[in-house]
Amino acid sequence: MVSNRNPSRRVSRTVQSVLSVSLLIVLLGVLAACQAPDSADETRRMFVAVELPPLTSDRASTGGVSFADFDGDGDIDLFVTNGYDVSSPNPDPQANRLYKNSQGRYEAQTIDGLTDLHGFSSGSVWADYDNDGDLDTFIANQRDQENVMLLQEAAEDGTTRFVKHAADTLAEDKGWSYSVAAADADNDGFVDIYVSNGGLSHEGVNFLYQNIEGTQLRRVLNTDAVSSAHASGGASWSDYDGDGDQDLVVANRPTAAMDGFKLSLFRNEGDLNFTRMDENALPADATFPMSVAWGDVDGDGDLDLYAGSLYGMANSLYENLGDGTFRIMDGGRATTDSSSSYGVAFGDLDNDADLDLVVANWGGASEIYLNDGAGYFDQTLSTMYERSIHYSGSMAMADYDSDGDLDIVIGNWPNQPGAGEENVLIENRFADGNWLKVALEGVDSNRSAIGARITVDVAIDGKARLQTREVSSHTGWRSQGELTQHFGLGDATKVAKVVINWPSGHTQTIVEPPINQVIAVREGNDRGRRQ
Repeated sequence: MVSNRNPSRRVSRTVQSVLSVSLLIVLLGVLAACQAPDSADETRRMFVAVELPPLTSDRASTGGVSFADFDGDGDIDLFVTNGYDVSSPNPDPQANRLYKNSQGRYEAQTIDGLTDLHGFSSGSVWADYDNDGDLDTFIANQRDQENVMLLQEAAEDGTTRFVKHAADTLAEDKGWSYSVAAADADNDGFVDIYVSNGGLSHEGVNFLYQNIEGTQLRRVLNTDAVSSAHASGGASWSDYDGDGDQDLVVANRPTAAMDGFKLSLFRNEGDLNFTRMDENALPADATFPMSVAWGDVDGDGDLDLYAGSLYGMANSLYENLGDGTFRIMDGGRATTDSSSSYGVAFGDLDNDADLDLVVANWGGASEIYLNDGAGYFDQTLSTMYERSIHYSGSMAMADYDSDGDLDIVIGNWPNQPGAGEENVLIENRFADGNWLKVALEGVDSNRSAIGARITVDVAIDGKARLQTREVSSHTGWRSQGELTQHFGLGDATKVAKVVINWPSGHTQTIVEPPINQVIAVREGNDRGRRQ
C-alpha cells in the first residue's frame, strides 16, 4: 500500500523552499560582500568539502571506503580499496590506502601485509573476525582474483602487521567480487561473511562463509542466499523481522536470466539456512537497485529499507510494518529525484534525533536529505559545500574529527583517470544539538558487537523519543561506516537510558549516561564507561 501525504503540505513545502532559496541567495551575497574571515565558518551551518591531502588528492580509482579504528586509539581511520583504470585495455592493479587519523588529520600509513597487497580491489569490511581484540579485514577483489581475509597481529618489533588467513576455500573461490558484508549469521559469537559477485559487468553465485572460531572459513551451500547466479551489488545484514538473528538483503542488476525481484530479501531461519522472502514481503521491486541501507526512519523501533538505483531512476523507500512485511513510503525528494546511486547511508546529520540520508551519485551531484521525523525527506538548503560532479562508487559516514556529528567521505571511480578520481571529504558544520556515541564490545556476542541493537530513551522538545540503531558492517555498495553508533539528542540535556540487545540474547541497560561523549559498553557491564 502506498502511503499518501497531504497535498497542501507539499504546496506549503514548495512555497517555503522557494522563499528559503531566495533568502539563502541574499544571505550568500551579504556574506560574500562582507568577506568574512575563515573563523566565521564556525558560526554558519553548512556542509563543506575540505581539502585534506593525501586523502583528497590521491588519484586512483576508488572501489570502496571503510571507516575503522584499526589501531584502537579512538580516532576513526579510513581504508580505501583502489581498483584499476577501466579505460585501460590491460589494466594494472592499484595499491590500497590506509589513512591513519591523527586528531582529525589523515596520514597515509604503510603496514606490512595490508598496504603492500596489490589487487583489483573493490570493497572491504572491518571486524574482529578472530575475537582477539583488534580489527581485521576482508577484501573483495574483481577480475577473478582471490578474495582475502587479513588478520591483524603485532610483529616481533612491536609494530602492527596483517597476515593472510590460510583459508583454502578463498583460494579456490574466485570471481568478480564487488562487495562484502559481515554479520554473525549463526549467533555463535564469530562474524560470518557474505560476498556479492557480478556487479556491473558480470554474473556469478554469491559466497557465504561460516567463520568457525576465527580459525577456519567454511563455504555454505544449498541455501537460497547463494543458490542462483546474479549480477549482485550491495548486500546488507539486519534483523528486519526482530526475531534475534541477522537477515539479508541483496541488490541485483537486472539480467535476462533473473527470476523474481531484483531486490532479494532473505529471512534467516537459523543454522545458516535462508528463505527468499522478497515477493512475499515487499510490495514492489526496485528498478535498477545497486545499493541498500537499513534505518529506522519513522522512529517506530524497526528498521526500514532504502534502495539506491542506477541509470537515472528514482530510489525506493520501504517502511517496515513490524510483521515481516513492508510498504512503499513517500520519502519526498529522496524517492522522486533521478539518480545513479552507488552510495546510500542513513545518519543523524543535524543531531535532531531522526535519521537523515546521504545519496552519493555517479556522474552527478550527491545529495543530503533531511528527515522531518516521519520518514519524509527534503534536500537540505545548506549547499555551501562544493557541489561538483561526483563519480561515486562508494560513500560512508563517521565522526572523523570527533566533534559529535557525522561527516561524509565519497570515493570516486570515473571512466577516465584524472581529477575525477580524487575522493571527497565533506565536513559537517551543519549539526546543531547535543549527541551521544555508543561503542560496544561483545563478550558472549562477537567482539565487534555487529548485530547488536541499541535503543536510546530521551525527551526532546518535551516529548519522549526512542531512537534505534543496529551495529552494522556495511551500507550502500562497497562501504562501511564506523562501528560506534551516533545519536543526535537535539535540545535534550540528559538521556534517560540506553538499552542494548546483544546478538547473544542478553539485554543490558545503561541508566542516565553522560551526553556529548562516547560511552564504551562491554557486554555484561551495566555501568558503561567514558571513552
